[in-house]
Amino acid sequence: MMRFRFLIFTLLLWGSGHLMGQTASVHATAQDYAGQSIHTSIAWNPFITIPEFSKSVVCSENGEFEQVIPLKSARVVQFETGIYQAYLYMEPGYHYEVVFPDFIEKKWNDQMSPFYQPLVIPLSVISRNSLSSGEQIDGSEDVNYTISRFDSLFIIANREIISHRKLGQQVNTDSLIQQLELSFTNDSSGFFKDYRRFRYGALKFNEGKTGLTRLSLDYLGPAVMDWHPGFVELFRVLFKDFIFYYTNSEEDLDFRSIVNRNQQLQKARQLVLNHPAVWNDTLAEMILLQEFSELFYRGEYHKEAILIMLDSMALDPVTPEFGIYASQLKQKLSSLVTGNPPPDFSLLDLAGTTLSLSDFEGKYTYLFFGTTDHYGCMMEYPFLQSYIEKHAAYLNVVTVMTSEDRDKLDDFMRRNGYSWTVLHFEGQPGVLDDYMIRAYPTAYLIDRDGKLLLSPATIPSEGFEQQLFRIMRSRGEI
Repeated sequence: MMRFRFLIFTLLLWGSGHLMGQTASVHATAQDYAGQSIHTSIAWNPFITIPEFSKSVVCSENGEFEQVIPLKSARVVQFETGIYQAYLYMEPGYHYEVVFPDFIEKKWNDQMSPFYQPLVIPLSVISRNSLSSGEQIDGSEDVNYTISRFDSLFIIANREIISHRKLGQQVNTDSLIQQLELSFTNDSSGFFKDYRRFRYGALKFNEGKTGLTRLSLDYLGPAVMDWHPGFVELFRVLFKDFIFYYTNSEEDLDFRSIVNRNQQLQKARQLVLNHPAVWNDTLAEMILLQEFSELFYRGEYHKEAILIMLDSMALDPVTPEFGIYASQLKQKLSSLVTGNPPPDFSLLDLAGTTLSLSDFEGKYTYLFFGTTDHYGCMMEYPFLQSYIEKHAAYLNVVTVMTSEDRDKLDDFMRRNGYSWTVLHFEGQPGVLDDYMIRAYPTAYLIDRDGKLLLSPATIPSEGFEQQLFRIMRSRGEI
């Protein structure tokens, strides 16, 4: 099997410049990919997973893969297949001939796990051809090769720095950076130059001798480059839990009160801008968005207050793009808040009929996520069947199941005599992420109008039936 290096940072949006909107294309042939599906996507929002482009292609019988990709500017394009999340830096107006790794199928347990992380690898470029002139560039001269070569040297330097720090030994990080630069003095392209600077910031951070302000000014600034993965990764490292540390420092600024009590966006923005490491209002906005996405799930902040703050950020953005980011983040976070419509889906039942949440409106819907082989789920299923038999007049029971395939799921239902509505997750695997499924079983209760009533809901063995009766009684329905 071919040898690949791991990408050391989280893969996000990657692009540069403002080129004319064009297309690019990519092609590969590998016999072991015959009939396999490859999902191509381009990330966009740095704070949540929303693709700018998304499409799946099934390889031909001889393992040939070809995809035309719309590009407004240079981007990192992701290719998900088997156990891999491969990536390729692409520029509009070019055709890329690439090599995929030997295909390894994702195991069923990995498909089912909400914690599964794919193997992130770069794609090897054989050649890059101009779609307009036909000029061909050898893969060894392509920027993907240069970045891969730099990363291999960077990893060695980073390991040395971390190793010395653990042992309490001194290491000259500046000298290591100079040595790295000597290998790339002839490459002055803007993108790769910035890429190296962000990576050097990570080295200095891992050394542990340089403060946040100096790192932010010297390596992250002077401009917000939210489209650059190196920038985003260094930003996340430098400003992780920024609000927690800053608001618990000597300044004793009450950020929590600003959010929870008054939802005062301008005061929150100014508080962040007051820190010397924050060099402009766009960086401050980026910090707030990152922090709100994390604080939303912590008990000390009111969810409704954070949603109000995000709404204000969308209505009064520092840039139009950050207004979109705030609006999308609000929509994502509010999707599981009671009183809001939950994430929709389109999934197949055992008869092959596509169903979505709107098909269940008019009754309460108990939405249950489970598997066919989890002991905790198996203990709940007889309760679900009893709900169908006793409460079908006003309650839908719908399970989203992560069985290996629909045939096995059908056999499971028939063998146990279960008759509730069962949907297979395979048609929309992202539904597990949409509903933040981190353990099985997990349940939600949706009201007659299609809005979340309990998020999450009590599971059957812990008293869901009694809880439903209390709700209906409070509404005068029984």
